[in-house]
Amino acid sequence: MNTIEIPFNKFIGIKKPDNQDQFLLKLPASENLENHLGTVHASAQFALAEVCSGELLLKLFENHTKNIVPVVRKVETKFKNPAKGQLFSSATLLGNKEEIIEKLEKKSRVIIPVDIKIMDKEHKITMTAKIEWFIQKI
Repeated sequence: MNTIEIPFNKFIGIKKPDNQDQFLLKLPASENLENHLGTVHASAQFALAEVCSGELLLKLFENHTKNIVPVVRKVETKFKNPAKGQLFSSATLLGNKEEIIEKLEKKSRVIIPVDIKIMDKEHKITMTAKIEWFIQKI
């Protein structure tokens, strides 16, 4: 699966960054994503965070993506600084990859938490999130 090819993600313009070692995804600046204050809308930042968490899971668990259904179960967000211009995202798995795989194999379902940071071009954090994915084998 290619997360940036999902119609909604493509519509708002989520892309792979030039520096994929440092960031997973980017959201180019667009007036269409601004709010009433002229900053990047909270929902656009949230969309980048959600896609970033899925992108991380696809990278980490690429050999375990067949016959599963992943859905977001729970989200906690905190907006820290006004977001202006292009944004970047990074993600960190909260948990042990091997234990997660073992639980999925044993119980056919698992909850996987991911920490997300959304940053501007100066690396100022504009939003943080913890996104829990519910993964079920079918």
